[in-house]
Amino acid sequence: MEVRFMSSDELNLTEGVWCVVANIKREHPFGEGGIETKSGTKQFRGGTKVYIGGCYAGTCGGVTCIGLHRKSRRFITCIVSVTHLENFRTKVAYHPKVVRRLKDDERCWFKTMEDAERWASAFPEWQEIWKRAKKPDTDEQSQGL
Repeated sequence: MEVRFMSSDELNLTEGVWCVVANIKREHPFGEGGIETKSGTKQFRGGTKVYIGGCYAGTCGGVTCIGLHRKSRRFITCIVSVTHLENFRTKVAYHPKVVRRLKDDERCWFKTMEDAERWASAFPEWQEIWKRAKKPDTDEQSQGL
């Protein structure tokens, strides 16, 4: 087994970056009426830990996630619907590849613990907004409209 030492750039990146961490939901409703269930997303397995560096403010729908890809097990960065995430919490990311992606991506804008905590508490509220938006209006259905 080959021993590899960290470069000076990697050592500088290991100081850590504050971000929001979440897990991909193991199962989520899918299809017409949400009858079927799917495990994880196309990119991530259910239960995968993802680092959230930012979001699309205004839509409350998608967040920038960094995590291990479902098949290749390499770190990827992609936009994931906030409805596919659970267990939001704040943490310092130390993995050099994650830190590099968080620092290099202008969409990733958490800089302090306070920023990360504020957003970690906001994401569950966004999920509620999307749940209400996706539910059909029960009054209209009962009236036959």
